[in-house]
Amino acid sequence: MPDGDDHVCASCGACCNHFRVSFYVGEIAGGLADDAIGVPADKVIPITPFYAAMAGTNQEKPRCVCFEGEVGKSSRCSIYQHRSSTCREFYVHDEQGQPNPACQTARAANGLPPLTAILIK
Repeated sequence: MPDGDDHVCASCGACCNHFRVSFYVGEIAGGLADDAIGVPADKVIPITPFYAAMAGTNQEKPRCVCFEGEVGKSSRCSIYQHRSSTCREFYVHDEQGQPNPACQTARAANGLPPLTAILIK
């Protein structure tokens, strides 16, 4: 994620309220993951024997149970240090400074304006 993208996320939250956040069950604390770094088990739901999702994201109008704030105004993740790889790997802009199409989709679905490309130094 290019410098400054975390500031964009702090006033957005669209991805937390648009997509199902699925990941390998090994990332859940108490399973294969270290309790100190794993996703808290009480914040997930099973999808298959091998995959889980963040609670609240596997429904018609997703809203991650760990999302705090208001979309487009202020947002934060209540388990930021323990979030899944799906969240860790979701980017706003790529290495060339182009907006992530999935981010643009989530923003549009939540009534937010599209992001523009940024200059990468």
